Amino acid sequence: MEMLGALWPALVGVVVLAILGAPLAWLMGLRGLWVWAVTPAFAMTVIGIATVVSGWTGLAWTILPALLSMLVIAVMILVVRRLAGVRPVPAIRNVGLEKWTIGTVAVIAVVLAIQVSTVIGAPDAISQTFDNVFHLNAIRYVTDTGTVSPLELGRMTSPSGGVAFYPSAWHAFAALIVQLSGAGVALAINAQTLVISALIWPLGAVLLARVLIGANRSVTVASGIISASVPAFPLLPMHYGVLYPYQLALALLPVALAATASAFQIGWRDVVIPWWWWCVVVIGTIPGLALAHPGGFVGWLALSLPMVVWGLIRMWRAATGWRTRIVPVVLLLAYGAIGVLLLKMLRPPLPTRLWPTAMDIPTALGSALSVQLYYSTAAWLVAASVLLGLYWTIRERRVATFIATAMWVVGAALYVIVIAAPWGTVRDALTGSWYNNWPRLAALFAIALLPLAAFGLARTARAALEYLFRIPRLRTNRFARAAIAGVASIIALCAFTLPVVPPAVESAHGSFVMNGDSPLLSADELALLERLGDEVPEDVTIAGNPYTGAGLAYAISGRDVLMRHILVEVSGDMAEINDHLSDAEDDPDVCQAIESLDAWYVLDFGEREVHGGSNPLPGLVDLEHSSAVRLIDSEGDAKLYEVVACGRQ
Repeated sequence: MEMLGALWPALVGVVVLAILGAPLAWLMGLRGLWVWAVTPAFAMTVIGIATVVSGWTGLAWTILPALLSMLVIAVMILVVRRLAGVRPVPAIRNVGLEKWTIGTVAVIAVVLAIQVSTVIGAPDAISQTFDNVFHLNAIRYVTDTGTVSPLELGRMTSPSGGVAFYPSAWHAFAALIVQLSGAGVALAINAQTLVISALIWPLGAVLLARVLIGANRSVTVASGIISASVPAFPLLPMHYGVLYPYQLALALLPVALAATASAFQIGWRDVVIPWWWWCVVVIGTIPGLALAHPGGFVGWLALSLPMVVWGLIRMWRAATGWRTRIVPVVLLLAYGAIGVLLLKMLRPPLPTRLWPTAMDIPTALGSALSVQLYYSTAAWLVAASVLLGLYWTIRERRVATFIATAMWVVGAALYVIVIAAPWGTVRDALTGSWYNNWPRLAALFAIALLPLAAFGLARTARAALEYLFRIPRLRTNRFARAAIAGVASIIALCAFTLPVVPPAVESAHGSFVMNGDSPLLSADELALLERLGDEVPEDVTIAGNPYTGAGLAYAISGRDVLMRHILVEVSGDMAEINDHLSDAEDDPDVCQAIESLDAWYVLDFGEREVHGGSNPLPGLVDLEHSSAVRLIDSEGDAKLYEVVACGRQ
């Protein structure tokens, strides 16, 4: 019940997505589930484009640049649609299917919201993980400076421009929630995570399954159940890392894949429009996906590969001579060349790609087949659904289900390669875009397997229900059939989720627990940071070791810090303070650095570091024995000092 405090900022986030995305989806001619699922993707594209435009124009980041960008894009869509004469034709309206879709998404949204809320614990809890120092401070930086362009956000930690590009759509969305709801940074992040996990993800998952497998009730329900039954997504990215931007990108990925399948005329579409107009829908989803996190974009490249191959095969078959057959060959070569180029361009620097393998290949294969991804409990029923999907695919021989199978193969192959492949060059070539980091590909695999698992579950359930409904009384009683289907769906949801999700939730919750031993920020340290606004003037800077959580003073109190992240560009003056502040009375160089940076306060959070390492800053330890500072506040072992050397008393 504590997480009810996140409902208001979460609602604000939903309204922002609706305002920025729904008009575009409607103008594109999309209807039904497509509008619901595409709205967040289009909204994130609007936000992503607006972040770049705001940087070019000098506009501070607020909802205004996003609204202006949405209006410009809306006009462009309307003009192109009228000039091209696109007239979308809705598919046959099925009121019963729409009711089941609404009910399924609503139930799964509640289930996922409960899972995520249990992981987080409290509305303003923070993830006690390494990357969260950057994410929290980056949102504060955006709201303070108005700077959110992916070409400029990296200057928060690298003023010289060493980080030339940093995807900022997730941070921009969170900053809008902060500005419009009045929520604090931590509360806004948790509200945003609820929206991503419990709304964006299940909508996209159901849409993708319906496009590839079929728009019927059994597929709708089955895909919803699978989306809530594999903890590798959406729980793992908020447990490990923390990978908030990557979580957003992966939540948007199913919509991009569904649009890609529609562009290649694969599977079912709720609205009939030309294939090239579906390409416009794809283009509308990709910028938001990429500017949330490039790993999501590369995931789209990988999982859409079977669709591209099938499209080229169909083009080859339709060709009547060598002149027309050369076209798909050229397109295939161009696609391969562009793909290789993108993989190289989007690959992060080598020092960040040195994650080792974790098991041997047979064990990795067993992990993939049993859907035991990161967490200790295998999702056996999901694994069985995948096998059933393979059975029905072979039996029915439908193109779309073969595509779903190929996506599963691609996802499984990437997962096995990154976690177990002994061939370093091959492994780096194929998975380096994800830092060769296997938890990231475990999360991607959870998305890759969803359509096939949903097909296996839905087709088997339909066969069982068809057999049951042969009973004369059930065959003629629609209410009884609906009741049986509804009860069976609830039982299946419980059977799929209860054995595997609670242990994963408990494990993930450990990343959000705040107590005296918390790795990033303890309860005492948080209490001290929450008082800084009354004790530290606005125009000064606070020194402290970011490994110990002291850097979060910026996000929580609004007072600036010397080091806004653990991995930060350290200037000469910063190094002087970090190495010699405790000797300021005897070292004029330290005083010069302090005066230059206005670093008149110091936080001492002891020796405990977020990753269990030891990276002390010599000038900031043993301050209780230094005459250069005086203690002005403390909470437990957390201490705040003021510099009294350098002529400041």
